[in-house]
Amino acid sequence: MGGGAGLFGAQLPFAVGHRKLTQQSRMPSTMPCHPRRRRVPLAATLAVTFGVAHPAIAQPSSAPPAVAVVEPSPVTDSLLATPPEAPRQIASWEEALSLIRAQSPDYISSYESVVRAEAQKRIALAAVLPVLNGQGMYIHQFLNETIVIPTMPPIPITTPPANVFSVGGTLAWSVVNPRAIYAQGTAARNIELARLSFEDRRRTIAVAIVSAMLSTLSAFRVTELNRVGLRAALERLVLTQTRQQFGQGTALDVDRAQQDAEASRALIIASDESLRESREALGVALGSPVALSAPGDMELDGFEAAVARTCHMNEDIERRPDVRAARLQVEVAERTVTDAYLQIAPSLNLGSQVNYASQTVLAPNTTWSVQGTIVVPLYDGGARYGAMRDARAAAEQARQALVSTRTAAIVASAQAAREVGVLRASRDVAARRRDLAERIDHRTRDGYAHGLGTSLDLVTSAETLRDAEINLALLDFQVAQAQANAVLTNAECVY
Repeated sequence: MGGGAGLFGAQLPFAVGHRKLTQQSRMPSTMPCHPRRRRVPLAATLAVTFGVAHPAIAQPSSAPPAVAVVEPSPVTDSLLATPPEAPRQIASWEEALSLIRAQSPDYISSYESVVRAEAQKRIALAAVLPVLNGQGMYIHQFLNETIVIPTMPPIPITTPPANVFSVGGTLAWSVVNPRAIYAQGTAARNIELARLSFEDRRRTIAVAIVSAMLSTLSAFRVTELNRVGLRAALERLVLTQTRQQFGQGTALDVDRAQQDAEASRALIIASDESLRESREALGVALGSPVALSAPGDMELDGFEAAVARTCHMNEDIERRPDVRAARLQVEVAERTVTDAYLQIAPSLNLGSQVNYASQTVLAPNTTWSVQGTIVVPLYDGGARYGAMRDARAAAEQARQALVSTRTAAIVASAQAAREVGVLRASRDVAARRRDLAERIDHRTRDGYAHGLGTSLDLVTSAETLRDAEINLALLDFQVAQAQANAVLTNAECVY
């Protein structure tokens, strides 16, 4: 990862010492020295090793300096490697929508709820339409008796007939059925209710997918920043070890730097697992067993525009799908009360039967009858009155659910509009804190290289910078999430 601007334009801190220093081959020393070895001041040694300039290393004007250029040894660690890419990337919002329609369990299940409501309306219609059945029958009698009618000539009659083939048909029609007729309107409203619920489900699915896609990006960004933090921690460890080597540091300094490096490794391990989990969560949301992720170079403004083209924002809170569905649910519940009252309404039924038998006894082979029936419910043990009470209670529950849904929608809309401004302000503050932390960390490193400050200052400034970088990165994605939520909170999503 380079030192330029990243996805959010953040200038990341890098190791001290990427500059070259020209040092005089000989320096006057006022301190006593060994007869065979001249002691080199620590600041000069660290300046050559880490490229940190020191004002005490002055170049005499009488003679040209000898150049001693020493490149710092790069730090290495297996955890510095970039985490692997996801098995599959979602290139655009349109591709995500196609996957939702094709394999998202929530989307498909919500759509099938509409299909079921339409099927229930057809079942309700059957209650007011005629029912026609046909039947065929064969009867063989093992026991029968022959009776002779004394006429001229005598007529023998075998009863019952030994073998009889018969066919027939039955027609039944509830001509007047107030409850079944009223149920037609209730079924139609249930279809509309299912469609509104499906529309609201599309909105919540869109919110979840947007959040999951941005989570994969933010998790990847955090892993990058943690690797930058580990690299800086390893370079601080080298710095403290060098000071100890020249007698200007202590074992405590090295232990603190080592502790900071181990803490950085732990952060990488945890953030890598969070990255994998965020990719798996996106895959589950899209109905895929394979981990998915958004592309690392996805342009956030374009992504938000694509979401806005799919989901159109409503200014009127009453047009929100869940509020409309709750209002329609109240109407359906009130119709259920009326339906309970109609259980005591009389009904008129008509029926007709036609039958043909191959053999009969003192009867025609073909018969046809029509009958009419009036049914008047009188007493059923109190079941109908219990149904009325239950329906009235359910209607009141639906009214309270509407109040709750409308209140929640109003509050959510206000919070979503306010959240964008709050997070933008927080991001601006976080950017300034990051800049301050970066300057403090640089000055702490520079001072420590010249013998100023302690290893605790070094580690503390590094931790503060690392936390500030991660906080700023997360806020960048949270702003994008809030902007999408501001559109989706009161939106009608069509896809």
